[in-house]
Amino acid sequence: MAFFYLLLAVLLLFGMIGAIVYFFTDMTKQLKYTILSALVLGWILVAIYSYYQNQKRILIDKLYYEFSHGRVLECEAPFGERVKVDKNSFNFVSGTLVFVGKEGSSYEGLVVPIDSCKLE
Repeated sequence: MAFFYLLLAVLLLFGMIGAIVYFFTDMTKQLKYTILSALVLGWILVAIYSYYQNQKRILIDKLYYEFSHGRVLECEAPFGERVKVDKNSFNFVSGTLVFVGKEGSSYEGLVVPIDSCKLE
């Protein structure tokens, strides 16, 4: 929901700036249209970035849900090897969004980012 509030605030800000530039300045029409086009392009880029980040967050939430319910995730470790991540061998660290190998397991100390994982 915060995504939509952000987009609404940005749209309102761009609209106000565009109205001020269009109605209250002594610029040529070409310059006004150029500035307005740049503002609209900026809004579109913000919307695309926000959409991408939202999709990434949804994927991370799905991966964490599956991990916490006992499913096995297939991940790529930092050195390129494929690792099967499960609750028996790894802990999830929510602050950094990584899986850390548990003490006593064969993956002890291994850090695997959740971005490199997919469902098996």
